Amino acid sequence: MASVTSEGSGSGRKRVDQEIPLIPFIDLLLCCVMFLLVTAIWNETGSVPTALTSEGGAEDFVEPREAIILQVAQTGFVLASTAGDRIEVPTHDGELDFAALEQRLEERRRIQPDVPPVKLQPDDDITADALVATMDALRRRGFESLSFL
Repeated sequence: MASVTSEGSGSGRKRVDQEIPLIPFIDLLLCCVMFLLVTAIWNETGSVPTALTSEGGAEDFVEPREAIILQVAQTGFVLASTAGDRIEVPTHDGELDFAALEQRLEERRRIQPDVPPVKLQPDDDITADALVATMDALRRRGFESLSFL
C-alpha cells in the first residue's frame, strides 16, 4: 500500500494521513489493457472484404458456384443442392445408412465431375460420432471442401 503523509502546521491540527490501496488500481488497469487487447482483433474479423470493380462490372461478374447441402437427421440424410435438386437417403433398421449415402455421393460425382463444396446441416439431436462418420463418407468420395450452415 502506498501512503500519503502530510505534516500539520500547528500543534492543534490533526494529521491527515491516507493509505491508498494500489493493488486494486493495478488490477483495474490490467483488466482494461486485456480488454483492449482482446477487442483489438474484432476490428479485422468484423469486416467483410470487398473489392471495387471496373466501370460496368458486368464482365467481372462471376457466377456463384453451386454447393451441395447435406442435412443430417435421425430420419436419414437429405442431399440437396443450391440448384434445387433433392435426394433423400432414409435410415436402415433405425441407423443412418452411410453406405447408401456414399452411393448417392458417387452418383453425384459422376453427374458433376468438378467437386462442389459441401455444407453440412446437422440436426441438434445428431451425435458427434454420426457427424464424424458423415464427414468421413464425404471425404472418401472426394468431397474435401466441407463447412457447416
